[in-house]
Amino acid sequence: MAVSRLEAVSLSMPGLLLFLSIHLAASQHPLPSPDEECSRRVHPVVSYQALRPWVSSFSFAGVQDYSQLALDINRNQLIVGARNYLFKLSLFNISLIQVECQNYIRVLLISGKKLFTCGTNAFLPVCTTRQIGNLSRVIDRVNGVARCPYDPRHNSTAVVTSQGELYAATVIDFSGRDPVIYRSLGNMPPLRTAQYNSKWLNEPNFIAAYDMGLFTYFFLRENAVEHDCGKVVYSRVARVCKNDLGGRFLLEDTWTTFMKARLNCSRSGEIPFYYNELQSTFYLPEQDLLYGIFTTNVNSIAASAVCSFNLSAITQAFNGPFRYQENPRSTWLPTPNPIPNFQCGTVNDNTPNENLTERSLQDAQRLFLMNDVVQPVSVDPLVTQDNVRFSKLVVDIVQGRDTLHHVMYIGTEYGTILKVLATSNKSLRGCFLEEMQLLPSGQREPILSLQILHSDRSLFVGLNGNVLKIPLERCSNYKTER
Repeated sequence: MAVSRLEAVSLSMPGLLLFLSIHLAASQHPLPSPDEECSRRVHPVVSYQALRPWVSSFSFAGVQDYSQLALDINRNQLIVGARNYLFKLSLFNISLIQVECQNYIRVLLISGKKLFTCGTNAFLPVCTTRQIGNLSRVIDRVNGVARCPYDPRHNSTAVVTSQGELYAATVIDFSGRDPVIYRSLGNMPPLRTAQYNSKWLNEPNFIAAYDMGLFTYFFLRENAVEHDCGKVVYSRVARVCKNDLGGRFLLEDTWTTFMKARLNCSRSGEIPFYYNELQSTFYLPEQDLLYGIFTTNVNSIAASAVCSFNLSAITQAFNGPFRYQENPRSTWLPTPNPIPNFQCGTVNDNTPNENLTERSLQDAQRLFLMNDVVQPVSVDPLVTQDNVRFSKLVVDIVQGRDTLHHVMYIGTEYGTILKVLATSNKSLRGCFLEEMQLLPSGQREPILSLQILHSDRSLFVGLNGNVLKIPLERCSNYKTER
């Protein structure tokens, strides 16, 4: 990593003062003024040995891939999905409460008093609904096809709405050639994206799904079908209406409200430098703000960035014109939106499809790619780092002198966590506050899962061989001259 490393023992640099101020924000210690230098090239590094006394760790003999973490705050539990096992741990010290044999977990969702899990099951996907108070009690078992991938290497995501519907983004076949955004369970009819249509989904990697108001949103990266010169990957946000009932004679059992737009995360300039590949997201519902990790292609020089997006900017893109290609030899051109300011509307129980005219269904079949790109909150990324690949992200909110500050915890593919101040202030842009080394010297592995529990001021980290709990504040570990 192209970052200078300093042991976090006794430092007096301005960057450390800022770091300590944020740690002590709860005690009303103010943040320093923006004109204080905050170097992103030199920052305190907490070594594995220094961090170890603060960390709680859980592992189980022979178990690997602790990639699925779900916080059950109401019952003070952490649900962990790993390879062939399902664990219930205490939130306080991640001690074992219960263990169940299970297959390769790829979907782990808490809904009220129930736990919904899906696993690859040796290439025969299966999903179960369990009582969260007793993981041994299986309430229901259903086929996992279109809810979970056959192969654990295929990226997938899912969300359960408050009405009990499951929205899954995965691949529906063994070969991975039929990607799908699929609704099942609940009272609404099953719907999917158009099958074998690369314009709808083109070799996607699904990252995250969110239930927001009238819509369900999906974040992904895919091969850009509108890019005419060579192969390039774009990051996308897609959405569907939760009350979509599908078509009547066109688009039967298929979404009629599917739309997608490109997400832009780039360094500004005469020729912008694009971070095209979305890796992770974190949503702050109180502020309708979404953070995303973007990287360069794996075959390119390693570089990473974090950009943030307002939900209003996403809505604005979906209200704009479409981009449409008349035939394979035509150019992709802007096309007016026949329904600007689109809303999901209401479902009439007597004639639920009465508004689906032949023309509207034809439009839904061909107009789904938006022309306008979703722009981030700031012109440049909140943070960039060369020669490093970020993997996971969570965001903490801390009280400063007279405003709230967002502090990002960024997991890397090398087993470290970077603590970075998120700010639109250019003087503090890219302010690295701390780097935590989670592995002994010489070891490297990616962080598979990252969760934050604000009420407990803790991070929960999923690695290949164990789960860690790390306190956000470890102020007694630092000394400073003030």
